[in-house]
Amino acid sequence: MAHIRRPEKSRVLIIGRANAGKTTILRAVCGAKGDPDVYDPDGNKVLLSKAREERQRGEHNIEYSLMFPSNPGFVFHDSRGFESGATDELELVREFIQKQARLGSMKNQLHAIWYCFSADNNRFMTAADKQFFNTIDTGTVPVIAIFTKFDALDSVAFSALSAQGVPFEDAQKRAPKHAKAQFDQDVMPLMEKLAHPPKAVICL
Repeated sequence: MAHIRRPEKSRVLIIGRANAGKTTILRAVCGAKGDPDVYDPDGNKVLLSKAREERQRGEHNIEYSLMFPSNPGFVFHDSRGFESGATDELELVREFIQKQARLGSMKNQLHAIWYCFSADNNRFMTAADKQFFNTIDTGTVPVIAIFTKFDALDSVAFSALSAQGVPFEDAQKRAPKHAKAQFDQDVMPLMEKLAHPPKAVICL
């Protein structure tokens, strides 16, 4: 039986608009604080000040590798997400995924894509987001949909329960479960109808 070697580093593309909680997720996964080190495609370290300036201008170089010194087992690539009507970033991501898939070395290939949505946004999925899932086949690379700030839905659920006459304390206790049930009813069917639905959905 052939022995399957695991890559020394897990390479992840993380996608999401501003305020989707991407940095919080990366820090939590890596058990890290502060900002990650940034490297260009040639492995040269990018000055933190330069990387910050680019982020402040809304520029994200998807080719840059992000690594936390405390947990070098993860290599991240960041996409700023897709705004409605903007196709440049979508094509950039498509090309990046295809390019990484053609690389022979397992350590340079993408191992997962984390697609982040902010649950506190009423329009959590834009037309551009749907275009990603409907037009980009990531092949063997699994896409994980991550809904951040999920507790924002608890307050909505609490208000709904209160409007139904549920007592205050009971509404507080039942709100998280009610929010998840409503999410499963309203959102999950939409995700499943996509041409290339995510392999898993995580609510944080």
